[in-house]
Amino acid sequence: MVRGGGGAAMVLVVHDSELGDVRELSDFSLDLAFGSDENAFTLECGADVAPTEGQLVFVDDSEYGGVVDEASFEAGRDASGTVTCKGRTWHGILAGKRLLPDDGSAHLSVDGKAGEVLASLVERMGLPGLFSAAPDNTAVSFAFDRFCDGYSGLRALAKANGRKVSMRRKDGKVEISLPPAVDYASKVDSDLLDFTLTSVHRCVNHLICAGTGELEERAVVHFYADEAGNVSHTQSLFGVDEISALYDYSNADEEKLEEEGRKKLQEYQTQGSVEVEVHDDIDVDVGDVISARDNAHGRTVTATVAKKIVKVSRGVPTYSYEVGSETTTKTSSSGTAESSGGGHAYLAGKGLTLDNYTFSAEVDAEALAAVESKADAARKAVGDLADDSVGEVAAAYPVTVDKSERRVTVGVECAGSRDANAWFA
Repeated sequence: MVRGGGGAAMVLVVHDSELGDVRELSDFSLDLAFGSDENAFTLECGADVAPTEGQLVFVDDSEYGGVVDEASFEAGRDASGTVTCKGRTWHGILAGKRLLPDDGSAHLSVDGKAGEVLASLVERMGLPGLFSAAPDNTAVSFAFDRFCDGYSGLRALAKANGRKVSMRRKDGKVEISLPPAVDYASKVDSDLLDFTLTSVHRCVNHLICAGTGELEERAVVHFYADEAGNVSHTQSLFGVDEISALYDYSNADEEKLEEEGRKKLQEYQTQGSVEVEVHDDIDVDVGDVISARDNAHGRTVTATVAKKIVKVSRGVPTYSYEVGSETTTKTSSSGTAESSGGGHAYLAGKGLTLDNYTFSAEVDAEALAAVESKADAARKAVGDLADDSVGEVAAAYPVTVDKSERRVTVGVECAGSRDANAWFA
């Protein structure tokens, strides 16, 4: 975690799509986070000046802002008169979109000038009314993961080209740019930092990637990392230096394992981690690099800023940053692949479990009595019917009440197996 604070007092603008900028707020509390997760904000302010759902809030000429999705009001004699608004940051809006490949293509790929590439992606996500792209003639190219979200895709594009994603509210839109990532190793005086440095000698360097198939027919691909973190199919670390892990990606064929397994092992490669406390003002971006060196032991660790947290109270901002963390001996991982099949969501009572097409849920005494009564009524109704086909249905789907086990069992046809049982509270 990196912390910093200070800077000029911030003013928050409330913007309406029909009316434009409607007011400025100086008395408010803002908690905003974006990067590796969250991508959301919470705003507290007076009820008489609070934005309404659907309106935008932002600090002009900055990256801090988003859309209000919900508002909570207090009522009653002891109400404080404060409204709490929550919503998505600009990053969260992008994260709510998907970068889908064109029909007939496995992946969406881009190649061209950074500004034009960004403009095409904004258009593809249907957001040209809110976002714009900064002019930039730098050449970039990238193939996105299939169905990745918009913000993760932009960050991956930026990282692959030595850049970072930056945004600011400018000229009525949120301008997206891809400036070079900054390495603060040479830009921050070490005397301004207190840090805890963790150095890692060995991390996972042998990844066993298991894909489709069963037993000896299962697709398996091995990846190895050398002492410098380079990933290939050639093993160079053995014995006590070898640390292996399983990447369980059950729907992936060998081609997919080749692509995703390499990336997964690269994620494991690390020098260690660093926690930094800043004594002077420092404002860095997601994607920038922080380095720390322990001169007494001759150790240096470099970490990339993964998340930025901004808190504003009475106009005064403070910043904190989550940086890359160490990865050492984690021994398993999992993945998911696209599937042509569908799925269902199942809801039941407390203690729900699913095992071999059987749903189980605990049933309390009151619920047991109610279901037993309904079961008796169902059995009586079936018995009163003379139709043979109804009798067959009753035999195929019996109702059983077991008080000793505190369960009600109803035979159902599930996934093509008539012997499966579903237990319901």
